[in-house]
Amino acid sequence: MALPSIARRHGTKKVVIIRHEGTEDEARTEVEAMIQAESGFFDVTTPIYEGDVVEIPDPRGGIDRRLAAEVRVNDYGSKQLHHTQVKWGKAPAARTAPVRRLSIEHLHPEVISAASDLFADGHYSSAVYEACKSLEVRVRQLTGIDKSGAALMGEAFGGKEPRLSVATAPGRSGVDEQEGFLSLFRGSRLAVRNPKAHELAKDDDPRHALEYLGLASLLHRRLDTATSSHS
Repeated sequence: MALPSIARRHGTKKVVIIRHEGTEDEARTEVEAMIQAESGFFDVTTPIYEGDVVEIPDPRGGIDRRLAAEVRVNDYGSKQLHHTQVKWGKAPAARTAPVRRLSIEHLHPEVISAASDLFADGHYSSAVYEACKSLEVRVRQLTGIDKSGAALMGEAFGGKEPRLSVATAPGRSGVDEQEGFLSLFRGSRLAVRNPKAHELAKDDDPRHALEYLGLASLLHRRLDTATSSHS
């Protein structure tokens, strides 16, 4: 890095430049810089801009945070004099990046296939219905049971030797787990058999619909690892 001669004489230290702190686009870049009380000197090509936060090792321990309040790029004259000077301001309190929001793109592929077009077009109740119906289709394919709705789910997941086992724990815990998912699979059909009558996801409520699609996605993922006794 070609810092100006003043920086080379007085020494540099490694600092971290933070862009878009606290957002999903946050980026951190480690560079060398000469740090003074009121300003810092960087190589002229350093990607630092007004509003960036700079983290500087504090000789007393810990990290000193400073705001790039003013950035001056000096690229005139001799290349030996080229540098970027940053005037410091008070940095805001450190912020963590937000948790990424759930979206339909992150759901199970079967849900995306069945519901994404309807969801994108604003037909939320139909999207929920088709996503839950895709569970029924898949369970029928995995078991060969020629039934539908709650009866299909009861035969597939119920009984002492279920046709599809989704339990992950042994013993009594596994029995309880299987019974719990039996209720969820049955409920996915009983509750949304007629989306217009039940009004589970009105066509003006995408958040409500996404919650139901999330349930369908969870159940599809259980089917991914289910143990089948169907021959």
